[in-house]
Amino acid sequence: MTTPTFRPVRRLLLGVLCSVLPIAFAGTSDEVAPPDWDLSKDGSLILHRSARVAWPRCVEGMQWSGQRCTGQALQLDHAEALARVKAREKAEGMAWRLPHMKELQQLAHQNTRPAPAGQTLLPAVGQGWSWTASTTISTPSFNTYSYNNIQRGLNGQNTNQMKFLHGWAVNTATVQAQDDVLKRSKLLVRLVRPWTE
Repeated sequence: MTTPTFRPVRRLLLGVLCSVLPIAFAGTSDEVAPPDWDLSKDGSLILHRSARVAWPRCVEGMQWSGQRCTGQALQLDHAEALARVKAREKAEGMAWRLPHMKELQQLAHQNTRPAPAGQTLLPAVGQGWSWTASTTISTPSFNTYSYNNIQRGLNGQNTNQMKFLHGWAVNTATVQAQDDVLKRSKLLVRLVRPWTE
């Protein structure tokens, strides 16, 4: 006895789905969704709509003039960058913060695409290594018998403490991230804050 085949039914169902699906997903209006990354009306902020955050167009120490970033970019160590966040929060009453590493990489990656009116989101001035709020939480395994460790005065305890001396930074020109940047290094600072329309 042969097993019945259902090919005609499959073809019928496939035909119905192919004719119904385009109608089900057709838009009812001619509106175009706004881009996920955009500029504020005055051009001073970069808006990431899906993440609901706003980035100043310029690094800390510089201001948007309407056409470019002017002023002197600040080079701060990690503690100074955190102090800058607090000072700006207090002065403006907004919840500024250092971005997480992945957020800053996303912003830097967007710079390879043209923004509205053919502008780039991040002006060329102020590109480079910038601090993030991300911290290093994994440390390499420690070998107490390694001559290099003995020569540098490292032991199991201070190796674990070393991770607190390093932070994550992102190069906004190349999108590269690095987790072993000494927190006393002087880098650029880009802040981010919540944004609502």
